[in-house]
Order: sequence, then structure tokens, then C-alpha cells
Amino acid sequence: MYSEAMKQNPIDTSTVINNGKYRRPVDHRIFVNRTVNLNNIEYFGFDMDYTLANYISPVFESMCTKLILQRLVDSKGYPPEILQITYDPSFAVRGTFLDKRHGNILKVDHYGFILQCVHGKKVVKRSDYVHCYPDFLIHPEAEIGDRYFCYDTLFGIPEASLYASMVDYFEKSNFIACKESGQVTSDSDEQVDQDARLSYWSLFDDIRECVQAIHSDSSLKTTVMADLDKYIKKDERLPLLFDRMRKAGKKIFLLTNSEYFYTNAVMAYLLDKSIDGYEKWTDFFDIIITNGQKPKFFKEGTTLREVDQATGSLKLSAVKGFKKGSVYTGGSFSLFKKFTKTKGSEVLYVGDNIFHDIIETNNWMTKRSTEMWAKVNTLEYLRAESFKGLDSSYPITTKRDEVPVKQQIVKAQEELNAHFNSYFGSTFRSGTRESYFSTQVQRFADLYCSDAVLLLYYPFNYYFSTIPTLLPHERAALRQFEKGTTVA
Repeated sequence: MYSEAMKQNPIDTSTVINNGKYRRPVDHRIFVNRTVNLNNIEYFGFDMDYTLANYISPVFESMCTKLILQRLVDSKGYPPEILQITYDPSFAVRGTFLDKRHGNILKVDHYGFILQCVHGKKVVKRSDYVHCYPDFLIHPEAEIGDRYFCYDTLFGIPEASLYASMVDYFEKSNFIACKESGQVTSDSDEQVDQDARLSYWSLFDDIRECVQAIHSDSSLKTTVMADLDKYIKKDERLPLLFDRMRKAGKKIFLLTNSEYFYTNAVMAYLLDKSIDGYEKWTDFFDIIITNGQKPKFFKEGTTLREVDQATGSLKLSAVKGFKKGSVYTGGSFSLFKKFTKTKGSEVLYVGDNIFHDIIETNNWMTKRSTEMWAKVNTLEYLRAESFKGLDSSYPITTKRDEVPVKQQIVKAQEELNAHFNSYFGSTFRSGTRESYFSTQVQRFADLYCSDAVLLLYYPFNYYFSTIPTLLPHERAALRQFEKGTTVA
């Protein structure tokens, strides 16, 4: 019966069968951190940028880089020579931290221990950055917004790459100094007034201001709107997804931080495919909120205003409920729940920002990386086996055969990391250690996937259940049980 249903489905939902158990293809799957029953979800909400509207890489990032560089020259007095800098798509990954004091870009684990340190476009050895981080540790959650800045969004990828390129450029010209730490890169410090030089911190501030400027003055959005085909991927499955949601009795809302004029252009482009019953893009949604000002929307919120769709002007009035076909700006999640008479557990919101929305990424394991991962695990097993049968009576001065295995583990981990990114490795881990970004995904996202449209491959009463995770002592007890023995 199942295969017959597949033949009638216009979407390719080819299956993978393992030991008689059905598995969706990996590129169709949504992954689970916490149990979610779609049958209980009344409202499906979507962000726009990097969720419904996925930007084409590296074309989009290259354009962003050029706009930022031009703004640095025009408004910050940077030399025109920096306009020759180009976007490097091989450099940055999400979830890294910029240390504004030292100009280093760091990949850390959940506890803040440094997994990788990169200065400019050079990977820094552990022995070379110990003077900056004596404990090989930072405190990201305590110091985000102050000393450290997290490149946690896909918009941050070109910004991180540009920062690293700018560090290299100014260090070559001996015009950058780390004033906050008292360390200066030039050998002729006494000849130059340090206060007149560019610091790593001020370089970050200048780039950040220019990034915010090209978003706020609409120069970035205007460039995209002038050639939507060039910068935004169009997925014909998207209107089909929304149509099926509505036929399943689900309600759909759009919540984006983008302004109405840009949202209108992008969504009209994405949803112009003709489907019976939908004359314009707004017909697909029950509620539309632009300029939502997330994450403030999920906290105290802002005043809810209605948008005049003909002129784009705002109307301040006592809104008593959402009207289908209308467009709003601002508001709050508490107001949303009040107007829709829903609980938080009845709303599923899909976005790309861990701290503002949730998560979207393309840093998946491939066949080759899976083989490398298996090799690392095997070597870790061999290292553990080298301690087999030893207790506290074993003299630690006795030579053991652990060292060769340890060296192989280091080499295997380096190969695994390089397979993803030659500077930072995988977004989600370094060797066997999970990254800070990985743990944030697990902490904040109930579900995660590579594209929001993958909801199309699941029925809307699907039960996403987690795989039970055993603690180390529970796994030990289970192994003993399987052997027919018990653990006290």
C-alpha cells in the first residue's frame, strides 16, 4: 500500500529500507532534538530571510562584501585599495566567536574551551595562543556583546571572512595595533603613536556599523530586488507545501524582520506559481507580520501597526485581532497568542537564527566524512583498550603503546576537520568534541533540517520522537545486561 501511494505522489519520496525499517532519504529528513507531534500544531510560522528565501552562495555574499567595503571607504576613510578584497567562500563557518581584543576568530565547545583559533587567514597553534588564553578557555555567554561577538547567522559568514581579510591587509601595512591588550604587531611601535592606529576592536566596530548600514538604508535590499533571480533560490515546492498545509487544516503565518516593501517583493517572487485558490502571495498566509524586530518580538514586543499595502505607510490603531489578507508590523508573541487563542505548544516557528529563531544549516556529514568519523571512533576505542586490565597499582612510569594511537587520533581528527573546512572544520564538532554551535542547536531547536520545505515530505500528523540517549553508566549497565550479567 505504501509503495502504491508513492506512485501517486508528485514529490520524489524515494525510501531507504534498513533491516526492514523505513527511512526517508537523508536529504529529505528533519532531525529531532525534542519530541514534536505535528497533530498538536495549529499554527506553522516561518521567517523569510534564509528560511523561505535562501540566498544564492557565493554570489550573494560577494555582493554583500563589495557593499561593506565601499561603505568603509566612503564613510570611514578606509583606503580605496581595500576594494580589491574579495569574498572567500572557503573561510568562515557559523557559530564562531570574534575576540575583538586580539582579532582572533575562535571555535569553542559548549564549555568555552577553544577548539580552533584563526588570526586573519592563518590557523594559530595552541602553543602560540596560550598567552591570549592561558586556560584555553573563554566565557562566551557571559561576554557576548562585549569582548566577543558571535557569527551565529548566515548573514555573518561574509562579515567574518571580510574581517579576517582586513586583519591580514592592515597587518601587512603595519597599521593595526591591539590597544586593549597592549600588544602591537609592528616592530616600530616607538615611531608611531599607538592611539592613531587601527585596533582589532575598532576594525570590528567599523565593519559592524557598515553591515548594519547597508541593511538599514536598504542598499542591500535594493540590490537584491533589482535582480531576484541572481540572488535568491526559487523552490517550486514552496507553494505546494503551503497549499498542502492549508488543506490539512493548518494555519500559516509569516514573521520576518524585513520591512514590508522588501518582503512584498521577495514573497511575490517565491510564490508566483499558479495554484488554484491563490491569486497573490498573501493568500497563502493567515497572518503576516513584517519588521517583527525579533528577538524583541518574543520578549516585550513593540506596538502592532497595520500596513497600507498600496503605499507601504503604517496605521496606528487599536488592532483587536489579525485579519487574513492584512499585513502588520511589530507586535509580540504574547499578543499573537492572545489574538489566535493558542498556547506556545500549538505553534511551531521555523527560522535560521539560533538566538532569534532557530537553526538552518548545510554542514552535513557525507560518505567520506562518515568514514573519517568511524576511523576516529575506532582509534578512540583502541586507546581505551590500551588501558584494559590496569588499575591504580600500575606504575605510571611504565612505557605503554598509547602514544602511536594518540598521534593517529590527532591526525585523523585533523583530516576529518579539513574535510569540512580547512580553517575551522565542521560547524558541529572538532573530532569527537561538539562545538558551542552544536550544543546551542540542541538546546534551542526542537527540530532542525537543511531547508524548511522538507516539511513537505511528512504528513501533518507526524510524530517526531527522540532517540533515547543513555548516560555512560546506563550504557555500561545495558552492555552487562546483554551479556547476561547484572550491575549492582
